[in-house]
Amino acid sequence: MANRLPLSVAISGDRRRLVVAWDDGRTTTAAAPWLFDNAVGAFDRATGHRLDGGLALADAERLESANVDGDVVALRFAPGGEERCVALAALSPHAPARTAEALELWRDAATAAAPPLAFEAYMADDRVLTEALGEVVRRGIVFLRGARSEPGTVERLVERLGYVRETNYGRLFDVREEVGAATHLAYTAIGLELHTDNPYRDPEPTLQVLHVIEAATRGGVSLFADGFAHAEAIRAEAPARFAALATTPVEFAYRGPAGERYAARAAILETTPWGDLRAVRVNHRALRPIPLDCPGVEGWYEAYRDFYERLHAPTSRLARKLAAGDIVMFDNRRVLHGRTAYAAGAGRRWLQGCYAERDGLLATLSRLNGDRQ
Repeated sequence: MANRLPLSVAISGDRRRLVVAWDDGRTTTAAAPWLFDNAVGAFDRATGHRLDGGLALADAERLESANVDGDVVALRFAPGGEERCVALAALSPHAPARTAEALELWRDAATAAAPPLAFEAYMADDRVLTEALGEVVRRGIVFLRGARSEPGTVERLVERLGYVRETNYGRLFDVREEVGAATHLAYTAIGLELHTDNPYRDPEPTLQVLHVIEAATRGGVSLFADGFAHAEAIRAEAPARFAALATTPVEFAYRGPAGERYAARAAILETTPWGDLRAVRVNHRALRPIPLDCPGVEGWYEAYRDFYERLHAPTSRLARKLAAGDIVMFDNRRVLHGRTAYAAGAGRRWLQGCYAERDGLLATLSRLNGDRQ
């Protein structure tokens, strides 16, 4: 594209647009404010932020002139009279469109996760760090091994990619059986169905990290499932059910030991403006009653049961008996997790965890990959 020239560049009759005709028959039309806002030199090299504020667009209502000069179009704007250049590559109909993340969905647990990576290599080698973070983006989950059993290890791990997200459960939290009355079902020995964490929080944490400090001798198998894979299967096979789960708001809530109440309303499935899946929220124990006058509540329950049962099918669930020193990191808005029950007195089971945010992971991955956009 750098060596191609357009057949013609013209200003529209109302002088509010630039029309570029290309040799393959395509045309590009760009409004004057867009051209002004995305001109060469409009962005700070260090931060990527625009150098002008939005009020500057008042000087770019119309175009006075437009001329091709090498690989740019030189423009004069009215009413301000400012001159700016726009790269031809930015105007090309062949310019890259919005790119979605290259996800690898896994409906079958046999194709779920790559082999575990070495924790010490993750901490010391940026190539292994890149591989681990890429696994979380692609598959939603990565396993690390060989981290020993030192409390606080998850904090060190997160420092390689971003920052710990502190919640009411603390900066770090310990998942183990509590003596006496447990303050949360996770702090018991019972099995837990697949779920996402903290859907009663707005926004919910987007990453979770769990480190096995002590493993139960019997039971306590960790379970995972790819919520995106099964949501996409429903979208393909039963679009009305997908729509019900994506458009019906429900409430999740949790009341803490001191009486504090956390609550948030959202759909089970959340999509972006382009229709891509953004989040899955499933936590049946935290789900509040849906009002009986809610339109389509029966259809919603049919869709919810379908989704829930797909997730819990034996072939869908990735089951891992994690050993002491193993770590799992996963996307809390995509991958559901749970566990089988473990026998009291059969050996302590102690997992230490923390939350982090996916935007920090993506920012670090872009740095590692040399992304300068």
